[in-house]
Amino acid sequence: MQEVQKTVLSQYACAPSLNALINGWNQAFDPATLIDQWYDQIWNIATAQGYGLDVWGRIVGVQRVLTISSENFLGFAEATDLTEQGFNTAPWYKGTATSSNISLSDEGFRQLIYAKAMANITDGSVLSLNILLMALFAGQGDAWVEDHGDMSMTYVFNFIPTDVQVSIIQSSGVLPRPAGVAVSYAIRGHA
Repeated sequence: MQEVQKTVLSQYACAPSLNALINGWNQAFDPATLIDQWYDQIWNIATAQGYGLDVWGRIVGVQRVLTISSENFLGFAEATDLTEQGFNTAPWYKGTATSSNISLSDEGFRQLIYAKAMANITDGSVLSLNILLMALFAGQGDAWVEDHGDMSMTYVFNFIPTDVQVSIIQSSGVLPRPAGVAVSYAIRGHA
């Protein structure tokens, strides 16, 4: 507190042991630095870290861990009599898809939180979806929505997104999907 003496009742204002105790506590626990630190690490989403981003994730409804499925296989050991197709026709494993969980870094999770927060307030129109994409992928390249006019649309990315961004785009489910509209994704970026 800046003026701790104003909080002491007048009858105790001259009590040396009480004043020493209050002044000692006041010096040990300076709330100004704690408030600034709390604001930077938890409340301000642009600078939040770790636990602060986890709190924001709960607020907007996303988790730090994403499940990414893989349907591409390479190898011989996984094949069985049921999945084997012969060496001359298809020597690669054709079994069930596997999945793996990845935990997003703070920067990746921050981008997921921004995407979900913007998706929570969008009206689902092509204009608002394009604004969402421009804000989310600013400075990386062009991203837009193509409305095919037949109750289908495509999110188009004219840049190569990072692996984290690909998981946000395809696996997280945060990019808006208007009711009754089939959604697909196209990455047309140049390496």
